[in-house]
Amino acid sequence: MKRIEKPVNMEFEGISFEVIRRRVRYSRVEFRESLLRVIVPRGVDPLKVLEENKISILKKYRKYMGQIETARELPLKKWDEGEFTSFVSYYTAKYAALLKVKIKEIKYRKMKRRWGSCRTDGIITLNRCLLRVPEHLVAYIVYHELAHLVVRGHNRKFKAIIASEFPDYRRLDKELHLYGLKLLS
Repeated sequence: MKRIEKPVNMEFEGISFEVIRRRVRYSRVEFRESLLRVIVPRGVDPLKVLEENKISILKKYRKYMGQIETARELPLKKWDEGEFTSFVSYYTAKYAALLKVKIKEIKYRKMKRRWGSCRTDGIITLNRCLLRVPEHLVAYIVYHELAHLVVRGHNRKFKAIIASEFPDYRRLDKELHLYGLKLLS
């Protein structure tokens, strides 16, 4: 029978964090919804992990909290559902022709951690939270998902395809990350 341990809440350098013990080989630190999480193998002291990585953790924590503050200031759109599906259809047709791919269907649903997904059979699913982001980011997500019909994964070839239409894709990824902190957390 699998034993599930409940997370333990602790504090380190004035930062609240959650300790999660899992069957992992290496410890890691991550942030979820403004909470620092320390994932450690069973039998490993989480405070030792934090102390050994104190400088980098504090640096990442400050950066993350700065991103949260920036995200709070982002303006949110409120697209009309018909208006939204209309420009999604426009960008889908435009980019499908450009990439020479066939789309079977576009679906919409609420997702917790991603903006969209693409299946090999041509079904694209977009996060309903895109109703709240600027149009240029919706266009970017549509193109990104359609590009997956050409190349699976996020390798160099995929990034070259993205850069051909969106040379500033790194900036757009950062902007989406901030909207993700605001809307998906």
